[in-house]
Amino acid sequence: MSGSSIPSVNDRMLKVAEVCADDADVLALSVARFVASGYMTSDVACWDAAFDGAERLLGSAEGGRLVAGVVGILRALRAERDGDWSFMPATCCRVTANECALVALIRRGRCRHWEALGREAAALTGRAEAPRLAAAVREAAETINAAALRLQPADAERPRGAPLH
Repeated sequence: MSGSSIPSVNDRMLKVAEVCADDADVLALSVARFVASGYMTSDVACWDAAFDGAERLLGSAEGGRLVAGVVGILRALRAERDGDWSFMPATCCRVTANECALVALIRRGRCRHWEALGREAAALTGRAEAPRLAAAVREAAETINAAALRLQPADAERPRGAPLH
């Protein structure tokens, strides 16, 4: 799942805060990066780090559900996508084009834009249809939305979308 496609604005890589609309997007991206690293290295410590971070922020039950949802998304992506997938380390403030597309896809699910979700899932996989990926995002969307409520209290001092690390 690695490669070299990097988004840019005026020849610079985009930052997480420019791509992620809220802290739930940031957390989902971070978890996806840990899980992708685990797939790449076959090291369970990467998956443990995903769970540790989500559970620290959301509690064990909700954090575990969020990680499970993101794992489902990445499993579906791996099953339906042909070609490489590029991602940055979990704590990196920069974002690849593939990660931008993944965050946008998750956003479609979180906003319940089901038709757009289906089209974008297919585009992300390079196939005419990507039903498994679209279903995985639909399944994870409510958990990610619930996390957004917990991560962004009304009196938050940190700007929306700022890195959690």
